[in-house]
Amino acid sequence: MAEQGKKMAAKQDDPAKVWTLTDIVARGEKVYASNCAACHQPNGKGAGPIKPLDASAIVLDADKTKEIHVVLNGRGAMPARKQLSDTDIAAVISYTKNNWSNKTGRVVQPSEVLAQRGK
Repeated sequence: MAEQGKKMAAKQDDPAKVWTLTDIVARGEKVYASNCAACHQPNGKGAGPIKPLDASAIVLDADKTKEIHVVLNGRGAMPARKQLSDTDIAAVISYTKNNWSNKTGRVVQPSEVLAQRGK
């Protein structure tokens, strides 16, 4: 059973998997709560030197690679998040692009994150 559980978990994190908006945003909400909300706040408004994600130009930008690079490499006070899986990074970015007042309808797929690692 443990082996089957590992196989199922690996399948969930397969960077080739194509996610629906609903499913990846649901996962992204959990990733955001455990990795981002402490600084950016649950409402995405940020505080003090922490930039807001709600109505953020980089979050709203159609060029997804900009936000992928910030999450992967960090910027300013934000640490790099390279330790997160490609799926978790895609999920949290999809969540920020479709939460609060950000209703872009854009989905970031894990394969897009994988393609940007190391760039």
